[in-house]
Amino acid sequence: MRLLGPADTEAFAQLDLDIFGVEAWPAGVIAEQLATNRIVAYGVDSTSSSPGEDGTGTVIEGGAGRLDAAAILALGIEAELLTISVRPERRREGLATRLITQLLTHAGKAEACFLEVRASDRGARSLYEGLGFVEVGRRKRYYRDDDAVVMRKELRKHLGNTDLA
Repeated sequence: MRLLGPADTEAFAQLDLDIFGVEAWPAGVIAEQLATNRIVAYGVDSTSSSPGEDGTGTVIEGGAGRLDAAAILALGIEAELLTISVRPERRREGLATRLITQLLTHAGKAEACFLEVRASDRGARSLYEGLGFVEVGRRKRYYRDDDAVVMRKELRKHLGNTDLA
């Protein structure tokens, strides 16, 4: 797993296209996201099968290649998981869980993290629920052919304690 930056635009755009087809983010949008300091992005190259290449969970930087998984978190008072992609042949390996967990360590002073997920995507919804996200709303026809479930995870306790919840 490694931090992603502008040099990863092409690999990220290809991953997004492979996963989401016509609903993929355009490469220009991905480049813009990866160039800002208001987001953090991590990815897993096709050669990486563990949280870190050394097996300890250490984040490895550098080494552009084919991305098998990637995610972007927007930072602010409320963090937002903007996108997460895992190639079908790499699913059920815990990559999404590791990516999201790593991203949330960068949430700073965010009190909560939000995301939208297809209402019909039971697997993704189950993943998010397992990570502590709860449904807080719906957006009708948010996607071309589906509603979005809005989910939220509390990150900070509200009793003056700033430790992660």
